[in-house]
Amino acid sequence: MTSVSTRLDAGSRTGALEADGDEPVYFGLPLTAWLKAAVISLLMGMVFWPNLQRLWNKTNPFYGEPNWGHAIVIPFVGLYYLYINRETLLAAPVRTAWAGLAILLAGILIFVYGIWPGQNDYIKDIGMVTALFGTVTLLCGWRVMRIAWFPIVFLLCALPWPGLVYSKIAQPLQHLAAQVAVRVLTLTGVDAAVSGTKILMEGTNGVRTLNVAEACAGLRSLMTFISVAAAVAFLTARPLWQRLFLVASAVPIAIFCNVMRVAGQGLLDHYVSPSLSEGFAHQFVGLIMLIPAFFLILLTAWMLDHLFVEDVIDKSKLKARAATATIAGTTAARPAATEPRSAVGAAPVATGTRTGAAAPRAQSLPPRPAGSTGGAPRRNTTTPPPPSGAAPRKPEDRS
Repeated sequence: MTSVSTRLDAGSRTGALEADGDEPVYFGLPLTAWLKAAVISLLMGMVFWPNLQRLWNKTNPFYGEPNWGHAIVIPFVGLYYLYINRETLLAAPVRTAWAGLAILLAGILIFVYGIWPGQNDYIKDIGMVTALFGTVTLLCGWRVMRIAWFPIVFLLCALPWPGLVYSKIAQPLQHLAAQVAVRVLTLTGVDAAVSGTKILMEGTNGVRTLNVAEACAGLRSLMTFISVAAAVAFLTARPLWQRLFLVASAVPIAIFCNVMRVAGQGLLDHYVSPSLSEGFAHQFVGLIMLIPAFFLILLTAWMLDHLFVEDVIDKSKLKARAATATIAGTTAARPAATEPRSAVGAAPVATGTRTGAAAPRAQSLPPRPAGSTGGAPRRNTTTPPPPSGAAPRKPEDRS
């Protein structure tokens, strides 16, 4: 495994490598790792097969419910997230985290409770996602889960809500859409009033009634744009608080676009044709409103990028710079005497003198006269050498 990690870059270019023991490596992972992942996926599929089959029947884009047609895209967004973060993911050390076992058991217990006594499909879905989170944590560790947590948590956007919860959230959104639509119609000169979730308009043929149904509450666009905002937030490099803010901004954006869609339907019904507003144009206006909502999400991301500029600190680079600065400081603090002198033609320095110090200048003093009160006259202590062949001179007794 050590050889695999050191040869990761080359493996990503060639697609396959030969690791220790002639084990092939594909996309940075050895063959045994892929086999383990396949076995675990097979076991998870067998345990949760009834749940997965029900989710497919309800969310597939062919014959599933239109409110959850976006669910098929959620796993692919998660896989793409893992792909763009593959270098960081493969460089993370794989360690067994036993806390993941507790999360796995909790997910299984939640799933069992959803079967009985809860008898709730949404609780079973939550238990399945929790069990998946615990399995990956147990086998790979928290260092890997720093990157892999988003695709797992992102699966919650693909889970259909229970019917009771859906109705509870849809009802206030229906009232809001009807009230805002009446305000817009009134501003444009249409005599309109609201009664619950119904819009009453005065027309040439009498009073025209438009009903804001549950399908027009905007929950479909709400879940779609939360998923889109989460994809935009986490597929780009930005701080966590900006990602969460971008996801939260999808809620008011979706509500705003939905009430504008209902108001547009009322204007189309009053000024153009009632039959046109109830036919193809009803679905067409709903599709048209997806465009400004998407650009509003991109505008929010652009504002976050330009209003809040933050420096992303790379801890590894910071440690390398600190180590370099420490080495440089240690080298500069060495004594100068230990450094060899390389200057050409430098004058020799006498032993005992300070390096680089100038020699003291000779001071010329006038001779003192003999018998002065300032002390004994200075004697010339330097004795000239005796002439050649002469006997050495004895020192005189000056006492």
